[in-house]
Amino acid sequence: MPTLLAALKTERGRHVAGAVFLAGLSAMFLFCGYEFVRSPAESIFMDQFGAGAKPYAIACVPFMMAAMIYGYGRLLSSVGAKKAMAVSMLGSAAFFLLAWLLLGRAGKWLAFLLLVFKESYVVVISEQYWSFINSVLKDEEGKVFNGPVAGLGALGSLVGGWLLGRFAVGLGTQTFLLFAGVIILPAAALFWIGYDNAGEPKPSEDEAGGKKGHLHLSILTENRTVLFIAFIIFAAQVVATALDFRFTQLVQDFVPFMDARTAYLGNFWMKVNIFSFSMQFLLTPLLLRYIPRRGILASIPAVHIVTCMLMLVYPTLGLASAAFLLFKGMDYSIFRASKETLYIPFSYDTRYRAKQVADAFTYRFAKGLTATWVSGLKTLGAIAPGFYPALGVVFSGAWLAMSFPLTAKRDAAGQTVRVQESPEP
Repeated sequence: MPTLLAALKTERGRHVAGAVFLAGLSAMFLFCGYEFVRSPAESIFMDQFGAGAKPYAIACVPFMMAAMIYGYGRLLSSVGAKKAMAVSMLGSAAFFLLAWLLLGRAGKWLAFLLLVFKESYVVVISEQYWSFINSVLKDEEGKVFNGPVAGLGALGSLVGGWLLGRFAVGLGTQTFLLFAGVIILPAAALFWIGYDNAGEPKPSEDEAGGKKGHLHLSILTENRTVLFIAFIIFAAQVVATALDFRFTQLVQDFVPFMDARTAYLGNFWMKVNIFSFSMQFLLTPLLLRYIPRRGILASIPAVHIVTCMLMLVYPTLGLASAAFLLFKGMDYSIFRASKETLYIPFSYDTRYRAKQVADAFTYRFAKGLTATWVSGLKTLGAIAPGFYPALGVVFSGAWLAMSFPLTAKRDAAGQTVRVQESPEP
């Protein structure tokens, strides 16, 4: 497999690099803006409702996701991937600008809606980046380019977290909602140019215009690779939600004031993104080059089993933040970069439509379902602190088990390839 420098010496390598690195630069602005809204939305919500109410908000996220993904599918059918991207990004920018204007006047329920929206929009848009990249690159090129391109997104998150941690107390939490809306505009412009450079991917004649459905859900039953990706995303996000809820509880206990809490969360996410950025540029290209996908995708849940077990024994804020940092840092880097290469051989509808359901919707559906379950348990009585890491151990184990059928050899339709043994002489 060629290195990044070797790929850039070829005419095709330079062509695809230009397109995907424009997408990476766009992602840098988008994820910088996400940091401007992620921690402020959490902090504003805690101030209005308290950390204990977060599961109720997260339980609403799948409904928001379903509406967004269906709307995106309709746009994809009618105007194509490039214009659907522009509508998604500009609509998100408009929402944050309105939230900044109205938050002080619209009552506490806008804080609730803000948390639900910030959980939804970034997943739908980030999957559009990968749909584009997976359409431009070939399999071996994905192993070379995915790490550095995703690293640009991590760089944006790193800068956004640093700015938030540095200036949240001075400028105020709500001001960053304005910044979140404005910074999406250059992200949309760069992504548009990336589409122009690469050429907009086109569906086959039988998939054009959403002929097989605006979401083409039958792919989930026809393509076993995509089905197992959905299962693994579900298990992984149950783990993420368990770690998130425990971390949120401990942050509220130890950092009670809103602006100081916003700064703490901004610094935390900056550390997550330093780890992710370092992984993307230093370790991910090497791991993808020398270690089989199966080894990578199986080792990640094994790490989370260990950290969740440690949290059962040592329930401290430091360990909870370290466990959550490891999860998010690996999720944004090596897990994402290795998983995305699985989509490259598949059809347009698989990369653009089914991917939104398998990755984006399942990502938040798992979080919402876990939150609903937790909310139900809360109504019956208090939940023991050890419940969350125990849940993480169970679902990390399920994730580890499913990583093996996920990485079985399959054909371009996602069906398992059976190797026939030649008869003995």
